Amino acid sequence: MPMIELSYREGSLSEPQVSDLLHRATKTLTWWEKVPDTEHGRAIAWTLANELPANKFLVGGQEPTKPRYRFRVHTIAGLLDDRAKQGTMRDLTKLTLQIEGAPLTPENLARVWVLLREYPRENWGIAGAPYAPSGHLSALDEIKVERDRPLD
Repeated sequence: MPMIELSYREGSLSEPQVSDLLHRATKTLTWWEKVPDTEHGRAIAWTLANELPANKFLVGGQEPTKPRYRFRVHTIAGLLDDRAKQGTMRDLTKLTLQIEGAPLTPENLARVWVLLREYPRENWGIAGAPYAPSGHLSALDEIKVERDRPLD
């Protein structure tokens, strides 16, 4: 149940690039969170884009000469270990620059910031209640075998 908010200046990416970035960023984060790529898993992964007017996204009080990107990644505490946090930061950064068409130089890598925010499970509400430890998902709803028959 990750949530990603991407903020960037208008004109930084084309609409198809934004769409591709949001889709791939969602897939990346759900992979690191170990959320199954199922209809249910996709339904609880939200991604939002905030395109800001050029004069509303400043660096050092001035308009930057190259695009900047800020990801805010919201997740339930404990779903990402240190390796997954580092992987999320690295992968979202590389993905952004690849879609922009920029080389992965230190200068370009520094234009992408990824901020992770973890919330206690009891503070993450879905459908009017804290999200349950197992979520609203049952493996029995997702795993199908040809010999399956209803359980009595």
